[in-house]
Formats: sequence, C-alpha cells, structure tokens
Amino acid sequence: MRAVTMLSLLLAGPVALSAQAAAPLCYHARPKADCGTFLLTNFGAYLLVGRDDWGDAPYREVADWGAMVNVGQKDAVGGSVFATFDRAGLLLGPELRYRRWLTASAALDVAVGTPLVSTTGNIASGSITGLVRWSPNPGLAFAARPEALRWTSAVSCSPAGCLTATRYHPRLSLGVEIGGIPGVVFTGLGAAGTYLLYLLVASYD
Repeated sequence: MRAVTMLSLLLAGPVALSAQAAAPLCYHARPKADCGTFLLTNFGAYLLVGRDDWGDAPYREVADWGAMVNVGQKDAVGGSVFATFDRAGLLLGPELRYRRWLTASAALDVAVGTPLVSTTGNIASGSITGLVRWSPNPGLAFAARPEALRWTSAVSCSPAGCLTATRYHPRLSLGVEIGGIPGVVFTGLGAAGTYLLYLLVASYD
C-alpha cells in the first residue's frame, strides 16, 4: 500500500508541475495561479492636464491592445500597441509593459513606448510615451499618460530663411480605461466615430 502511495505521489508531481507550466491563455487577466498569459483590450477617455502649446483639444481617446505573461506570482511583463487620437491627429506605436499584481484582481501597470506613426506632421522620431495605471479589477482602471513629444519648429526667421530647432514637448493626460469585451466594443465605436468625424470634416474642406 505504501508503495502504491509513493508511486502516486511521484506521478502526481510532474503532472502538477506540467499543469502549472501550461497555465492557460486568459481573456480576463489574473495572476499566475490562474493565467499564464493574458490579453489586453483597453480603451480609455482622457483629459489633457494644463496648457497645451499646440492648442490641442483637451479630450483624447486611447486604444491599447496587447498581451502579457505572468513571470511570477505577482509580476507580469509584455507589450502592447497603442493608438491615441485627439484634435492634433493620430499617434500609433508600441509599448513595453510591467504589471505588479496587488491582489487577485487589482494591479499596477507601468509602460514606456514611442510613437512610430503620426498624422500630426510635427512629431519627430524619438518621442517618448509613458503609462501609470491602477486597476481595481480587470474591467476598470484609472491612468496617467505622460509624454515627451519631439517636434521641430521655427525659432527665428530672416530674409535668408528660418532657423529651426527640435525640442521636447511635454504633456500629461489623466483618464479612465475599460477592458475586456467593453474595451473591444468601445474601441470599435471609437474608431467608427473617428472615421465619421473625419469624413464630416473632409466634406467641409
């Protein structure tokens, strides 16, 4: 009987380890005990804080989709692609993300990235975007998005031409994000609304 018990334990050990290593892909983010990898489908509405030198509208919408891997019981790393839209135009680029699980559902995220696509016409390569995000649950989060955007402008002009300089343009946005299926739905609605607005504006040009 003892031999049977020992054999059962020996067989059960590798099975348990294998099950932990093969933790499932999750749509609703959870720590490592329940998820190996989880998806991000976030959509947020943001308000620009302070004065904007470009005269941009204070409202922004941000879609942020990606995936993260739980590398420990309280730590996850991954990446995402963000798209942010305001009156100045569209920014699109990748971000590297880190998550610290505070509880089984609450988490703190930080991220850093750079826009690779810009429709504003005055944002240069080398711009930096950031994210600090606290979520009490996978469906809701409160976030801050600091940015240092490089742009080139004329410093002074003379009959011979204009002297230009490239500077960093800092700005900060605070907002609320939703995730999961609502994040997918609002991303689609936001994209459709933005396209219709673009068509409306274009019709008056």
